[in-house]
Amino acid sequence: MTTLNNMHRIMPLKSAWTWAVPLTGLVLLVGIGLSGTNQRLFLFLNHLLYLKPAALWLNVTLFGDAGMLMVLVLPFIGRRPDLIWNALLSAVITTLLVNGGKEFFLLDRPPNVLAADQFHQIGNMFSATSFPSGHTAAAFTLAGVVALLPFSNRARLGMLLFAVLIGLSRIAVGAHWPMDVAAGMVVGWVAALLGVHLARHIPGEGVWVQRAAALLLVTTVYYLVFVHQTGDKEARVLEIAVPLLCLGLALPGLVRLFRPGTPRHD
Repeated sequence: MTTLNNMHRIMPLKSAWTWAVPLTGLVLLVGIGLSGTNQRLFLFLNHLLYLKPAALWLNVTLFGDAGMLMVLVLPFIGRRPDLIWNALLSAVITTLLVNGGKEFFLLDRPPNVLAADQFHQIGNMFSATSFPSGHTAAAFTLAGVVALLPFSNRARLGMLLFAVLIGLSRIAVGAHWPMDVAAGMVVGWVAALLGVHLARHIPGEGVWVQRAAALLLVTTVYYLVFVHQTGDKEARVLEIAVPLLCLGLALPGLVRLFRPGTPRHD
């Protein structure tokens, strides 16, 4: 059981878990940009990663959606208030950075640049701007939060591989360039760093904040299951099943959190 004191510990700046991922993303971003290989690398990876049935990648890339990532932390309600608060703060920062980047750079996605017969375009075609990849940034935000908080190295590595897979899926479905994905790595991890350090100065583990967070996450489940109808239909079953499963796993924590007389901290 993670104690309250352990929850407040974060990964030191000198740790490789703190700087290795954003540094790697930055090196990739600069290297691809300076070499002018962004389009060629996209075409190579897009064809290399092509799978049958193609819908497999749609079910993978689904987990880069902000709503899906939010419900993944739902089972930790009532158990790890530090994860809930750090993840939500980091998510806000990610949203600001991603939307700001898209509005500033205004770069076209692959379907707006390449002919349809040049690459594999799977699922819905997005017309919004491309840089950075929001799905990749969201996945690396959650992975970064897990890496910086008291979790096992196995959990950290698992979340990192999960985020890498999400990034590759954005190229596989034809939605983003490699530079978008590399930038998403940097943005997501930096947002996690900022969010985790900001959480040390903004209290968020009190019972009322946690209850508000729980309501937000439960509302996200409702939205994904009953309201959201514009996603890829091939991934719809997973989009319904995963939130409901996470809600079921969260029920003991929700009951404990909303029970009268719940102490200020778990």
